[in-house]
Amino acid sequence: MLSKSDFDLPVPAGFAERVGRGVRRRRRLRALAVVGCVLLGLAGISVAAWPEPRRAPVVSTAPAVGEVAGFRIGYAPPGLRLDPQVSSSVHAVTENLLVNDGSEPGPGRASAVVTMRIFVQANGGNSLFITVLQPLRTAPGADRATITRWLSAWSTAGMEQIGEFAVPAGTARLMRGQTTDGPKHQVLITTADGTVIDVSGTAELSAATLTAVATGLSRG
Repeated sequence: MLSKSDFDLPVPAGFAERVGRGVRRRRRLRALAVVGCVLLGLAGISVAAWPEPRRAPVVSTAPAVGEVAGFRIGYAPPGLRLDPQVSSSVHAVTENLLVNDGSEPGPGRASAVVTMRIFVQANGGNSLFITVLQPLRTAPGADRATITRWLSAWSTAGMEQIGEFAVPAGTARLMRGQTTDGPKHQVLITTADGTVIDVSGTAELSAATLTAVATGLSRG
């Protein structure tokens, strides 16, 4: 049987010291590695916790097509252009009627300012109308809210409402009527201050086209 004494070998001078130095070096390397892992972990936590920088809101820089009575026209249907002329006049307003006989509203009568812009076709024919009706002067029995209601009723005579939606200018109602040329659509907007905006035109204009024009209207 072999005993432990059979493995006793002579140790060269300095060997024990070199082994000790090697052990100490490995211990230092392991300690540095542990510290490095801790620092990397803390860095990862800091990066994850750092708030993401805020992005600036995207602002549309698309130019306006035109303007009507203080409202910006932001959309022109393909194939149509905005006529440069602006029509504006003052009319008396009675129950559900805009008086359009060429006369000036007399004293004590409710009135409204009517401003119109027209989109024309390539051949110059009228196609789409944006009419802004703004209550101007109130009268006994006709406050601003009443005038707005009368203007809305006059603008949509013979039409039925088939939808309602919000637009930048206010609340819009999609209307539909019947003509000799077929179904006709209209979008009527009522603003917060009682202004009425009528977006309508020829029978071939689709509800989607009129809705796009109405959605493109906003306060200038």
